[in-house]
Amino acid sequence: MVMSLRDQRALPPSKSQPELRSATGAVWFFSLLFIVLSCKPSDTSLPIDSQNFHADPVQPSASVTSGTPPPHRERIWSDFDGQQALAEARTLTDFGPRPSGSEANKKLRQHLVARLTRLGWQTSEQRLTEKAPDGREIEFCNIIARFSRYPASAQRVLLGAHFDTPPTQEFQDPGASDGGANTAVLMEVARTLTLDPQLAGSVELFFLDGHSPFQELTLDDGLFGSRFSAQMIRIDHRAGEFRAAILLNNIGGASLDYPPNSDPGLANALKKAAAAIGVKLKPANRSLLADHLPFAQAGIPSIALLDADFPFLNTADDTVDHLDADSLAKTGKLILYFIVAEATTQ
Repeated sequence: MVMSLRDQRALPPSKSQPELRSATGAVWFFSLLFIVLSCKPSDTSLPIDSQNFHADPVQPSASVTSGTPPPHRERIWSDFDGQQALAEARTLTDFGPRPSGSEANKKLRQHLVARLTRLGWQTSEQRLTEKAPDGREIEFCNIIARFSRYPASAQRVLLGAHFDTPPTQEFQDPGASDGGANTAVLMEVARTLTLDPQLAGSVELFFLDGHSPFQELTLDDGLFGSRFSAQMIRIDHRAGEFRAAILLNNIGGASLDYPPNSDPGLANALKKAAAAIGVKLKPANRSLLADHLPFAQAGIPSIALLDADFPFLNTADDTVDHLDADSLAKTGKLILYFIVAEATTQ
């Protein structure tokens, strides 16, 4: 879900309810009190503490660029399978509407963790709670993953996608493009990266909950998962670990766009990468309030990829039959080419 961004003020932080107390942080222009609710990871999960995951070798810092791919697995972007991504999108959509806090949302998270673990990715959970307008406490849970078979690079590319759907009462939103396809592409990128463990060590995956608002997407309602993750990055002083952040919103339609309020340098690098592999990437005709903004405000060059004019977004017709495997493949291949190109500068 996205909306026009008319107000360029900073996004306010999430207001989580505590089980464990944490320090407050005035990390946004709107200072709000929040307390971290941490959880015990499942048996397949590991803590997201950077000391546990950080690589031993320290890589030099480098700016965002697109260059000639290094001698990793040759043309690994060609290994991305659009049909597999489409099949995964169907699997995710088959969970049904999955608003944050629902049983379907929980089961989908379990599916993601199980699949990531089988592929060799270590996962950790980030939990927080918010009060809905009707007073109910809603639990959100992000999943963060790093590859377990190669040390993490000192600087990584953050790849993210949200998996939840809106808590609508009037109709059921299947979320095939928005929550299904974007998460499926990220999962297929994860599978493809296992073919090159060193390259897999240069990324960190963020599966985000709480993208959808309780009522209407505004600076105060929605983007709960991305705002919370960005807050934790700022509090832990980890922004310098990320060379770039690419957030996938609704994809799988006819076009691939990015909002003009994305990082200009990162947008140019991705456009060069797109041209190199024959993918059309263009700016949307308006700025958008989407998951890239909290990470941008945390100090990370950030961009969102989406179909800005997808006609079925946030409707009951956002179904798998409106997704295109070739479109999913273009998005995945673009991301992989960019990651390979970035690896040349490390």
